[in-house]
Amino acid sequence: MNTVKLQNRHDTKFVFHQNKLDLVLEKLVSNYRVLSINDIRVFSYKNTYFDTENLDFYKQHHNKKRSRFKVRIRKYCSTDDVYFEVKIKNNKNRTIKKRININTDSLSFSEGEKDLIVDYTQMNPNDLSPKLKVTFNRITLVDNNLSERITIDTDLSVENGKIHKIFNNLVISEIKQNKYDPKSPYIQVLRGLKIPEMRFSKYCMGILHVFNKIKHNRFKPKLLQIDKLLK
Repeated sequence: MNTVKLQNRHDTKFVFHQNKLDLVLEKLVSNYRVLSINDIRVFSYKNTYFDTENLDFYKQHHNKKRSRFKVRIRKYCSTDDVYFEVKIKNNKNRTIKKRININTDSLSFSEGEKDLIVDYTQMNPNDLSPKLKVTFNRITLVDNNLSERITIDTDLSVENGKIHKIFNNLVISEIKQNKYDPKSPYIQVLRGLKIPEMRFSKYCMGILHVFNKIKHNRFKPKLLQIDKLLK
């Protein structure tokens, strides 16, 4: 896994109904290996996302700003590892992740966390507070050439302390590559099953489902597409 961290990468996402997952995995057996820790292959994640009172990070994404950010704490439930992360999408459509290992999932920023926020988002850390909790289960695959990593997320659930939303039967999958390669066996398998590429942000989808009257007109076609594939 250390050879395919891909902290600076090109991401391609696919979203599909969970009833296709077994077939997808079956078609990948010869080209990919699955991450296994203590014989466990499905791992639980808990993310806490931070934003301003005006949800500026959400609005960056909604308004299609070329450079945008996410600030979060991620907990790997199977190992109890916790990281503070700043996730950057730059104007070259590359995903860059900066993170530090932390000993707790405290919602108060340490000096190291504040430095990451200021250095990469130019935001005042005092303007950020927890806005959304996201949980999901993940399967991770690595190709035999150790050049790409695939994540397959299921059982997505979001909540903001007042409203809770579960995305039943939805699979969010992402292939992480150093450079986009459409010849990847994974991309070829999904295209063969007529599963289209789809940009999907768990944070943005979560925010618009648990905050009332939030601007989301640019996400409406995507919501209709998701509703259609789930039916």
